[in-house]
Amino acid sequence: MSVKFEELITSLIQSAPSAELPEVINSLKAISAASQSTIDDALTEYIKQQPIVISDYIISSLNKDPHSSKYIDYVKQEKFAFDITRQDIIDVEPYTPEAPVDSNLVKKLQQYSDDYFQDYTFTIIPESKDNYAIIIIGEKLNKENFYTGKWHSQYQVSNGSITGSINLDIHYFEDGNVRLKYNESNISSEASVSNASDVVNFINQTDNSIELKLIDQFQHLNQQSFKNLRRLLPVTRSKINWGSAIGNYRLGSDVVHKN
Repeated sequence: MSVKFEELITSLIQSAPSAELPEVINSLKAISAASQSTIDDALTEYIKQQPIVISDYIISSLNKDPHSSKYIDYVKQEKFAFDITRQDIIDVEPYTPEAPVDSNLVKKLQQYSDDYFQDYTFTIIPESKDNYAIIIIGEKLNKENFYTGKWHSQYQVSNGSITGSINLDIHYFEDGNVRLKYNESNISSEASVSNASDVVNFINQTDNSIELKLIDQFQHLNQQSFKNLRRLLPVTRSKINWGSAIGNYRLGSDVVHKN
């Protein structure tokens, strides 16, 4: 198999929304006869860039077991492997982490998810008592109605400081292909965080500010950019009320709001 062919397969997989990876992989196998090793290598590269969720388990480069092909869930205290095409977690075994996970932080993150997200998965990757990473993924999947959405935030807590990033990927594909990808990096707090409440409060404030920023950008698209893309009078020769015609689309907030 040529290097260019493998690069093409990797590129197609890396460009896919994570919620649609099984369909993309199955389609590539059917139309390209790509080998399983090529698919596996491409998937490994994909996970290095962004985590995926299968059955409430997060799979990322941060929780990869360095001594095996498995991944570690430090909250559940388990090692596991996965089958992407079947969307299944397999070969689960107990695992005792060297650095414990803060049970109070787990409780507060779970409460935060119950309050603000529909489908929400998180994990904590401890490095030491005061150093750990948090991965949060909220998904809204409705493939029957041709859309998927993913909110992925990642935070690093280190000796009282917290930094992070947020990525948003929304895909509408009914009679077309519309996709929003948004990234906010270099997030940090000026104040130190000393406990689980500080960490979750910072995450809450950050999520809210990003959501408001997105809503403001969509309003600008609605009132300015979309209007400038269209001619004043359509084929019906009637003016379009741009505010009411497009104002019902809430792409960003649909991903994270229950209502």
